[in-house]
Amino acid sequence: MRDYNHVTLVGNLIDNPKKYDKGEITTTQFVISVHKNYRKNYESEADFIPIVSTGKLAEILSNNLKKGNRVLVDGKLHATTHDIDGQQKYIVEIIADEVTILSPPTSK
Repeated sequence: MRDYNHVTLVGNLIDNPKKYDKGEITTTQFVISVHKNYRKNYESEADFIPIVSTGKLAEILSNNLKKGNRVLVDGKLHATTHDIDGQQKYIVEIIADEVTILSPPTSK
C-alpha cells in the first residue's frame, strides 16, 4: 500500500486569519479549536490546530473567514523541525486543500 496523508477536521476559528504575501505567493494562516469529548465524566478538551493555505484558496479564505466561523478542513499533515535557541522544536500544521465554511461566526 502506498503512503497516505489525509486529514479532515471540523472546528472553530479562534482568531481572524492572517494573510502574508511573499512575492507572487499568498499564504493565509489560522488556528481552529477542535473539541475532543471523553466519556469519563463527560469532560471536554480542545486541540488547537494551525492551518495553512496558499494561492487562490488563501485569497478566498482571507476575505471570507472570521473569528468564530465553524469550518471543515480537508488537507495534509505537515511536520517540520526548527532549531530555536539551540533546541529542536517540532511544528505540526495542516496544509489545507479545501475549506468549507459551515456556519457564520458565533456571537458572544
